[in-house]
Amino acid sequence: MKSHIRIATYLALTPFLLTSCATTDQKTQDAAVGAAIGCAAGALLAKVTSNDVGTACAAGAVVGGIIGYQRARNSEIEEARRAADAAKSVEGAKSSPVQTDTVKVTDRETGKTETVQAFKSVSVDIPLSQVDTQDGREAMRKLNDYARKVATERGETVDMTIAVPSEKVGKTKVAAQQTREAAGKGAVVRNVVIDPRTPANVQRVTIEVKNPARLEV
Repeated sequence: MKSHIRIATYLALTPFLLTSCATTDQKTQDAAVGAAIGCAAGALLAKVTSNDVGTACAAGAVVGGIIGYQRARNSEIEEARRAADAAKSVEGAKSSPVQTDTVKVTDRETGKTETVQAFKSVSVDIPLSQVDTQDGREAMRKLNDYARKVATERGETVDMTIAVPSEKVGKTKVAAQQTREAAGKGAVVRNVVIDPRTPANVQRVTIEVKNPARLEV
């Protein structure tokens, strides 16, 4: 009977544990969500196996913390793909595959390490002739929204580069410039650059973040 009460207590405390994360960045909250889920799963496992609920909860939280971080990164990658696919609805637009970094995530208490693929960058080429069309503006809106979301949830700086070919500078009067937009505790830094590697008649939009090679959660 006592074990039933303990399990109920752990599950009841979960919302309060998550609420207490409100002052942390979203990335940490995502890890905490995984930890809470892991704790609940550990408690239920303890009930079935007659093991100590507290110990099982701690073990579940260890696994959950890493899982939470992994879920957050997987979500970023999937949302990047959706933003790029939406931009491809513009006539003549093309996108490159989403690029990722490998991050080794370690639980600081146990030393357990998992390898996680984290979003690194995504690029979309939008024909200059389509930039000011309704579809072109909508594609840029979705790319901007994605950049803001990542910056807000990570609490970090996200780089958004808009590159145009050098041969079009004179005709379009594009000048190199930089702007910075706050996004939660993070920011989106937008750079308009002249890049001779950019295909003719195209505006290349690249969203990029910096990931650590190793991280403790």
